Amino acid sequence: MKHNLQRETKATNYGSLSLDKIQEGVSAEAVSYAAGLLVEAIRNYESSALNAREEKLTLTEAQMIAANLIAKTSAQLDDPIMQQQLARVRKAIREVKP
Repeated sequence: MKHNLQRETKATNYGSLSLDKIQEGVSAEAVSYAAGLLVEAIRNYESSALNAREEKLTLTEAQMIAANLIAKTSAQLDDPIMQQQLARVRKAIREVKP
């Protein structure tokens, strides 16, 4: 299903929120959701050397590991990585636009 979106929309008020603020909130929610997925992946991690369930990894420990992984990845950002990711994201967005 494709949505029929106007290309050049002005900020519209929804209650006391503008469209820009709503989009910021949706973006923050998406990032939060992705972080939650990472936490669950950590809590369910299983390899031949390590099993998170056997280690009885707590939610707090998984959240701290996720935060450390995000910080480590952030510290490794550089131009080639950003260019690659920007190209991937823009391609994905173009593919879903009508």
